[in-house]
This record gives sequence, C-alpha cells and structure tokens, in this order.
Amino acid sequence: MKKNMSRRICAIVALMLLVAMVLTGCGGCGGAQATISAADVTDQSITTAKEQLASEGIVLEPTMTSSQLNALAKMLAATYSANLDTREMFVAAYRGHNMLGNGFDDKLSAEALPFSADAAKAVIDKANSTAADNVKVTFDYGTINQTDARVIVNALQTTINLTEEGGFFDKILTAIGGFVNWLTRTIGFGSYIVGICIFAIIIEAFMLPFTIKQQKNSIKQASLRPKEMAIRNKYKNRNDQASVQKMQQEIQEFYQRENFSPYSGCLPLLIQMPIIMALYYIVIDPLHYVLGQASALSTAISTYFTTAQAAGGLGGALQQSGNGTIEILSILRDRGTEFFRGLESFEYFTNGDAAFNAIAGIQDSIPNFNIAGVNFGFIPSFTDFGWLLLVPVLTFAVYFLSSKITRKLMNSQPKPTSEIERKQMGCSNVMMDIMMPAMSTYFTFVVPAIVGVYWIFRCLLNMLKQFIISKAMPLPVFTEEDYKAAAREMAGKRPVVKKSEKVGKVRSLHHIDDEDFDDTRDRALARKAAIEEAERKEAEAKKAPAMAEPLKKDDKKDKKAPEAENVPEETAATEEVVADQPENNEKTDEE
Repeated sequence: MKKNMSRRICAIVALMLLVAMVLTGCGGCGGAQATISAADVTDQSITTAKEQLASEGIVLEPTMTSSQLNALAKMLAATYSANLDTREMFVAAYRGHNMLGNGFDDKLSAEALPFSADAAKAVIDKANSTAADNVKVTFDYGTINQTDARVIVNALQTTINLTEEGGFFDKILTAIGGFVNWLTRTIGFGSYIVGICIFAIIIEAFMLPFTIKQQKNSIKQASLRPKEMAIRNKYKNRNDQASVQKMQQEIQEFYQRENFSPYSGCLPLLIQMPIIMALYYIVIDPLHYVLGQASALSTAISTYFTTAQAAGGLGGALQQSGNGTIEILSILRDRGTEFFRGLESFEYFTNGDAAFNAIAGIQDSIPNFNIAGVNFGFIPSFTDFGWLLLVPVLTFAVYFLSSKITRKLMNSQPKPTSEIERKQMGCSNVMMDIMMPAMSTYFTFVVPAIVGVYWIFRCLLNMLKQFIISKAMPLPVFTEEDYKAAAREMAGKRPVVKKSEKVGKVRSLHHIDDEDFDDTRDRALARKAAIEEAERKEAEAKKAPAMAEPLKKDDKKDKKAPEAENVPEETAATEEVVADQPENNEKTDEE
C-alpha cells in the first residue's frame, strides 16, 4: 500500500509540476515580443515617408541617407528587449514624448504632440550604448528630423496576418474551442462559465471507461495485496540492499505471473494532461480558439492594450501576460468597440484599421464571463479583495475534501502496524491532503478565475463519479486471517497437522529464505534433505503392520532441534517439521 500510494503521489506531483511549468511559462511570455525585426530602408521607403508627412501638411527632406537610416532601424531592432523597449520609446518620441526624461508620467501622455528630436536622439543614444559592435552606429545622427523618424517608425512596423492558419494542434484546439462556444451559445445561455461546466460533464463522460478500467486495476491490485504483503513480511526488518532488491524482484515477478501492471492506473492522469492544457489555452485566448480569429490578432490586440499611451497604446496591464485576450474581451464586452478605436492609427502595425474592423465584427459574439456582476475573466488577487478570492478558497476546500473521500473509498487495507509505516503513511496523507490542494490553489492565482471554476466543478463531478463507482465496483476487504492464509500459500505450506511423536520441534523460520543466498544455500539444501528423509521414514512406519516391531530409534536423527526464535505472530500457526541436521544445530543457535 505504501508503494502504491507513493507511486500515485509521484505521478500527481509530476503532473502538477508540469502544469505549473506550462502555466507559469505562459504567464512569463510578456505582452512585448522577445524580438522584433526592421524592414530594409530604401529610397522608396523615404519617398513613402515623405508622402505620409505631406498628407499632414509637413514637407521636410531627410537629413540622413537610406543606408544610415537603415543602420539606425536595424540597431533599434537589435537592442529591443522587455527591459529596453526601443520601439515603444522611439514611437513615443515621434509622438512628442520623452519616456527617458525625468518625471515622465504615461497617464499624462495620451495626446500626440509635435515630434521631439531630443527624445528621438535620447532613445538612439540609450540603444546604441547597449548595442553589439556589429550593429552599433558611429555616424552623426544628431540632426535627425521628423522625416528621418518617420522612415524608422515605418521600418519597425509589422503587418498583422488576419488570415493565417495554425498547425495541426492549433486546429485541434480551435475545434475544441468552437465546440465550447457552441455549448455556450446553445445550451449555456451565452454564459461562458456554464458552457465550460457542460464541457466538464462531457469530458467526465468521455473519461468514464478509463475510470472504470482504473477501478478494475485497483480491485485487482487489492486482491493481490495479501500475497504481496506475504512477500514483504518475508523480508520484514531486513533493510540491507540485497534483501530490498530481492523483495522488489519477487514482487515484480509475482505481478508478472498475475498479469498485473501497477502503472496501468496512471493512464487517466496521462489523458487528463492534454485536456487541462487544451482548456487552459482555450480559456485564456477565446478570441482565437473560441471566436475563430487569427492568433496574430490576439497578439496584436494584446500588444496595443499593453503599450504605453505615449506610444499610442492603451497603457493597460494584463494579469495574464502574453495573449491573455480573455481579459481584453471582458473589457471589450463591457466598454464597447470604441474603447479600441485607437488601434486604427496605432504606429506598430501597417493594417491597424483592419484589425479594429475584425474585433468590431465579433463584438456581439463575445461570451459572457460574468456571474452576478463579477467578471471571472480576471485573475484572483490579494491586492483586490473581491468575490474572485472565493475561487482559491473553494479550490482548496474542494480538493481537500476530495482527497479525504478518495482515500476513504480506496482504502480497504489494514492499518500499518509498525511505527515506521505509520510515519510513512502519515507523510503520504499530508502530501495528499495539504500539498496537492495547496498547489491547485496556487494555480488559481496565475490563471483566470474561470479556470478555477472549471477545476472546482470537475473535482465535484469526479468525487460523485468515484463514489458511484466505488459502490458499484467495491474493492475487496481482507481480514488478518486472509493475510495469514496468503502467507502460508506463498510459503508453500500445508495445513496444520497434529504434532507427531517422531517429529522434533518446530523448524525455525529464521532460515526460510536461506536457499536464496549463496552463503547459506548448501546448508539449507542439506537441512531440507534431512527433513524429507525424516518424513519418508515416518510415512513408512505408519504403513507397517500393526504388530511390526517398532523401528530402532536413531539417536543421531532424534537430537533435539533448535528452538524457533522470534517467530512472527502471523506465522505462528505454521506446520510442524523436523529439526535441522545435527551438524547445523550449532550454526542455527548462533543465528
């Protein structure tokens, strides 16, 4: 039981750590991309920039050549990072704001101002000081004007691919998300939470055959437990490496003979892993997976939302970093499309107007993430003591209760008898009762609350399913007598018989496994031969005629056998056998 519990704990811990790595890894993908690239600056690029400014009534020749402007754009792109967002700072400078200046306040920088050459030069100086030698610029750029800046801004722009198609797994996730959207709109009355709860019921129904298989596996393992314990008791109090290895080998061989694999019960855990991952991505990015929009649009709208107002963005912060569009869609649903109108002229993209039209087109299709006015698209936080904090609290309570109930339903074995076993079992129970719910609770602080709601609901479903299955397919329960009978069977013993007058005292169980080791095998085989010879003579004596002369007593064979020492309680009722050979008596007593 200890080994089975440890194996289950290790599997669950490994699963949850993998989930944690994925969740925290995704959470670490900042709204800004890790790298950006700059388009090549040509004479045509300069002409385009001049035409753009001319439409605004600005006619100004550049102060630098196309090759120099190209070098500046490449250097800014090469030095871009999360800690030094050169694109954001340069676009802000083009809009007249110096993000590197003392006392800069982005909340006061939403309005565009005339181009600031000093701010643009400050950004170039900052980037050039950190640039590698192969991209560092050495020419004079102190005369930079608005046309030069416009060329560089254009070179740093990207085009949003609104018609892209994802790979194989992306299509699978999109299909699942589309199914969740259908459930939400047709059965869930437009509520995203109701939709994913219905999805959870369907998943549990899908997992039912695997759960039944797992229960059958548990039943078979429980039925083998008495014989397994007989093997373990055989090596009780023997902690040397050779004995432990021998015990494990015998248990594995016993499992193989019974066609049982203790790892087959882990299959449901392995199947749940991709489902958890799929649901996570579907929940945090419903714009792509549920509403069917291009993933590039999710990236673009997240970038626009988190970019500083000085650079033309909204200056917002996403709790779920990266493509956390569930938060953005919640805001879009509450505030309307006009809140994102600035995306049309956002300087990061060449087709911001097309991106705005795309999100305006799905305005009426956005699911409802609210329950009683509380938006579950956001992440619970201690800094905002609201109703969302109920999600982590309920997660811990439900998972703690689930651990207790599951152990009670699955525990058909006797309580541990030794102090070491009790401590090991107590440690395992603490892991299952405290650590697992605590880890699940931690996850609810890094994902939108709606994911926690799904976990809570699915945990309740799983408890109900486990209760029903445990009643329909109960585990076998064994008594101490069953364990003793299994021990006799595994030892190859016959039923207890009345002690014979010709037989010596009970053979010491101290030598029960002597044949398994090289240093005691010869003595054990000799002892066994002597026992068999004594039994043969006794059988012949019983078959002799009633008036036959009694056999002459063999003083050598009738020497007193050594007393059995430290016979375990569970093997006290074993068969009576003859004593060891005389030459082995001295060795036996010493041992």
